[in-house]
This record gives sequence, C-alpha cells and structure tokens, in this order.
Amino acid sequence: MALRIEYILLLALGVIAIFIFTEKPNSIKAIEANSSKEVYFKNFSLLEIDENGIENQLIAKEAIKDKNSFYLMDINITHKKIHNLLAKKAVYIKDFIYLEGNVWLTRDDGFSFWTNDLNYRIKDKIAYTNRGFTIDMNESKISGKNLYYNLNTKKISAKDINASIKY
Repeated sequence: MALRIEYILLLALGVIAIFIFTEKPNSIKAIEANSSKEVYFKNFSLLEIDENGIENQLIAKEAIKDKNSFYLMDINITHKKIHNLLAKKAVYIKDFIYLEGNVWLTRDDGFSFWTNDLNYRIKDKIAYTNRGFTIDMNESKISGKNLYYNLNTKKISAKDINASIKY
C-alpha cells in the first residue's frame, strides 16, 4: 500500500483555502507600533513674542515629540534676556519643564546657581528643586537644599543653607 503525495498536498491546500475564505479580515487586530515617537527635530526652538519682540525662548540641539511631551537635549531657556537656564536633558510636558544633568541658571548681574535637576513652571516663571544646589554670587558661595526661585521677582528661598560670603 503506497500513499500518494498528490492526495496529501490537495488535502492540505483545501484546508488552507477553507481557512483563508472563512477568516474575516476585520477580526484581525492591527499591529501597534512599539514606539510613541512622532517627530524628531534638530536645532529646535520655541519663541514667546510680545509687542517688544522676543520675550522668552527655548532652544534645544535635539527634540523628540511624542503624544503629549517633548524630550529635549542640550537645552537653553532665556527669560526676558535676563536669565539663562542651561541643561543637558529636559522633558517639556504642558506647563512644566523637568531639567536634569548639570543644570545652570545664570543672570545678567553675575548671579548663578547649579544643581543636578530642576523643575520649571513656565506659567509662573518659578524654578525649584528638592535636591542640593550651589549659588555663586560675587565670589560668595551658598549651598543648600530645596531651592525655590521666582524669575519674575528674583526672590530665592532654600533650606539647610551653608554660606561663604565674601565682602
């Protein structure tokens, strides 16, 4: 008794044909992408303009836009041409920018401070961190924790301060 291969192949093709014609294409789930990245930018900038010209600006070397945020690299934020805020990385979500990696804030009068991470509320122009910081002002050094800085009023508050004042 010999099995004929033609019968086995015809039977297999018949089963495949039945499966193809009975399966509904609408019932198959779509494959979702693994990445939520939508757009990639180089030399990215956002400007806030008023009647006198550019009031505030955000410049980044690279930016990745996803559904509701921007991931920024090598960021520079300028506020009223008085304050410069520099960081290696940042995440911009709604009215907040979360900066990290060697964050510096400098003012045109020589005031500056450094920290590892900083939160910046855009609407209120308030920068704050719960971690350590170092302020440098006219050769005086101040270090502490929980820095709160209002860019509009230039008021600063902090906790656990250690200062070396030069006069």
